[in-house]
Amino acid sequence: MYDARVTLFRIVNHNTRYYTLHLCKTLFGEYMLIKINGSMKNTRPTRVIKEHYKSATEAMDAYKKKLQEKYKKGYSLELKREVN
Repeated sequence: MYDARVTLFRIVNHNTRYYTLHLCKTLFGEYMLIKINGSMKNTRPTRVIKEHYKSATEAMDAYKKKLQEKYKKGYSLELKREVN
């Protein structure tokens, strides 16, 4: 059973952004990739997207692809503070 979660961070215009990917199995045997993103300034996320996949392989491929896209965009696992 897959259950993976990672939160990535990046700073844009003195604002810390986050992006969470959560891969889990549903009660119906499908796999769901939940993508949550927003600003650390806000208490609620800007967007929550849920994608369903029939196989674990499909879901894991989508998870890895989105993770690579976010790394290329400048997100990282650690919150890096700007130096003024």
